[in-house]
Amino acid sequence: MNHLRMNYQNALLRVMTNMLLLAVVLLAGAGRGLHAAARQQSAGSSAPVAMAQAKLQHAKILMILNALQSRGKTLRNFQAHLVVQVHHLRTDEKDMNIGHIWYQQKNSTTRFDIRFNMLVVDGAIAKRHADHDIVFDGHWLIDRNESAKIFRKIEIAPPGKKFNPLRLGQGPLPIPIGQKPADVEREFHVQLLKNKKMPPHTVGLKLIPRDKSAFTFVEVDFWINTRLWLPIKIIRTDPDGTPTTALLSKVVLNKPMRHDFHLSPPGSGWTVVVKHYRGP
Repeated sequence: MNHLRMNYQNALLRVMTNMLLLAVVLLAGAGRGLHAAARQQSAGSSAPVAMAQAKLQHAKILMILNALQSRGKTLRNFQAHLVVQVHHLRTDEKDMNIGHIWYQQKNSTTRFDIRFNMLVVDGAIAKRHADHDIVFDGHWLIDRNESAKIFRKIEIAPPGKKFNPLRLGQGPLPIPIGQKPADVEREFHVQLLKNKKMPPHTVGLKLIPRDKSAFTFVEVDFWINTRLWLPIKIIRTDPDGTPTTALLSKVVLNKPMRHDFHLSPPGSGWTVVVKHYRGP
C-alpha cells in the first residue's frame, strides 16, 4: 500500500455593458484612440469582478471544508450500501462490485470493513456470492477473497502507531473529513464541482494533487451530502484515465453498531500472504 502523498459563471452583464459602450463609441465616429481606450477600460474593469468571483468561490470551498472538519469531530460510525464501479477504457468494460461498508472511529482509531457480495460485469451478474472483504482493523489491512481463496494481511503502520488510511498523506484515497482546510489546500488544488445531475442537498469538490508524484491518482471528485456532511459519491481518476466510482446509499450515521473488524486466517486450501511493516 502506497504511503506517499501522490477555479462562478462569467460576469455577462459586465461584458455586455462594455460591448454596448464600445458600440456607442464606434457609432459616434470616435477615433482609434478612443476605441483603444474603451477596450483598455473594459479589460481593467473586469479584473476586480474576476477577483471578487475568485474570492467568493474560495469562501464556498472553505465553508465546505470547515463543515467536513467539524463532521470529523462528531463522526463515531456509519454504515451504508456500497457500489464500486471501474470503467476499463481500453476494453470499455465496466466491473461493478456491490456490497456494504461499516466504518468506525473510536478512541482515535479508525476501522472499516468493506464487504462485496456481488460482482456485475457489463450489466450481467458474474458472481452472486463474491464474498470479498477488505478490512482495516486500525493496524492491519486485510484482503480476504473467498472466490480466489486468497488471504492477504498487510501491516501498514509500525507497531504502536495509529494510522488512518483515509487521511491526507497516509492512504491512497484521501477523504477530507476531520482535517484542517489549510492542510487540504496545501496538498491539493481544490475546486468546486458543478454538475446538474447532483441530487438536492449535495455539493461537490474536486481535489487535484499539487505534487503529481505523491499520489496514485490524478484527481478525485467528491459529491457531499450537506445533511450528513459525508461523501455519497467519489470518483477517482487514475493516470491512465481509468475512473473508479464509489456510490454510498442508505447511510446510517452514528447509531449503535456492533461489528467485528477482524478477520482470522482461513483454513487449508488458501493462499495466505502476511507482510509486516517495513517503513515508508
